[in-house]
Amino acid sequence: MHINIQPTAVVKKALRFSTAEGMAYGAFLGFGDHFIVAFAVALHANNFLIGILCSLPGFLASLSQLWGGDLARIMKSRKKLVMVFALLQGLMFIPMMALFFFPRGSQGWWLVLFVCIYSIFGALVSPAWGSLMADVVPNNLRGRYFSLRGGLSTLTTIVTFLLGGLFLNFLVQRAMWGFVVLFGAALLARLVSFLLLARLYEKPTEARGEAESRLTEYVRGLPSTNLGRYMIFLFAMSFVVSIASPYFAVYQLRDLKFSYLAFAALETVSSVATLLTIRHWGQAADRAGNLKMMYLASALIPLVPLLWAVSSNLAYLGLVQAFSGFAWAGFSLCSVNYLYDATARETRTRYLGYFNAGNGMASGLGALLGGYLATHLPPFRGYQILSLFLISGILRGAVSIILLRRLKEVRRVSDIPAAELFHIMMGGRPVNRRISHRRTSHFHDHEQAEGKTDKPPA
Repeated sequence: MHINIQPTAVVKKALRFSTAEGMAYGAFLGFGDHFIVAFAVALHANNFLIGILCSLPGFLASLSQLWGGDLARIMKSRKKLVMVFALLQGLMFIPMMALFFFPRGSQGWWLVLFVCIYSIFGALVSPAWGSLMADVVPNNLRGRYFSLRGGLSTLTTIVTFLLGGLFLNFLVQRAMWGFVVLFGAALLARLVSFLLLARLYEKPTEARGEAESRLTEYVRGLPSTNLGRYMIFLFAMSFVVSIASPYFAVYQLRDLKFSYLAFAALETVSSVATLLTIRHWGQAADRAGNLKMMYLASALIPLVPLLWAVSSNLAYLGLVQAFSGFAWAGFSLCSVNYLYDATARETRTRYLGYFNAGNGMASGLGALLGGYLATHLPPFRGYQILSLFLISGILRGAVSIILLRRLKEVRRVSDIPAAELFHIMMGGRPVNRRISHRRTSHFHDHEQAEGKTDKPPA
């Protein structure tokens, strides 16, 4: 597949390898990461332990990212950092597979330990990889390229996750052995990903600029800059989303007694919806701006947990999952691309690390709160977890209404009518329009510092 994103042959080739790496990473998620909570359920972990599993690893991983920029500077290569920790992350599936031979009463706690280490290694990959890719892909093509890469990665995740569910359903009486096989496949997929990461294209970065962007400067800028306010919005959204998100699998497998096949099928529906719509989100974001599309996605996301509380019918939940995949395709794509647009290249690795640290801590605290609430809330329609879903949905809506309106676009975008935006989202071709406005471009709001008017968003 050929993507004409940069005129140089080396960049084109690197992006083709990056797309292939995304597919290998998708298999890694489909065979491994997506089954970790189901593995904990199979180990007979209770809701509290699952809450710990879904909160503590993310919390520790987020703290580790505070030093991501320093690691990149010490290793003198973002690419080397990505490769080393991607490999270490994959290797953590070896001790997870060995849990089959551990004493039954301690398996859940050992799993928490291994997933903590696994999550830390994976977290250290993220900011450096994002910084590398943001250097290579032009601003006005990020939506299209990352939606293409994300779509192919999602397709691979769909296939591998569904195969994994079928495999576990076939081995339902020997599910533990099934998880061993799946985690082994995940390790192999990460090894392929590691080999493809070696073909990443790394532009040199200014070490001086990375060294000067310190944590105190980042924290001071949170309430007073556009990027800082955006990060606060994402932190808050991650917190309220994570109150419920770890418990969808628990609700299906433990409360509703769904088979592994039904569980995998529902997740597959969501992934298919993401795959079919993410390209349209990317095209619309390239034209209308990431922020405008974030408004739309943030209006849809609060509905997801509320819809789950309506009925437990499998066909109905399939429709809810399709809606969820559509909404999260837009939110995930546009939220990351907005960060790439809004951070200066010289400090991007460090600031992405700071952001991921805050986001991970917010997610971990949300999951921990969800674990507590899941055992203390009154039941709704017979299930305490449904009460948790209702709370998460209401809080998601509140965060969107209160915090999104304070943000503004950070790059040049077209004035595009709502009707044309809908046309693009439905797969139509965009119309060429003039670029009408420009917003601040990075954390320090240089335009405001130079005396330009800080206008509200269009």
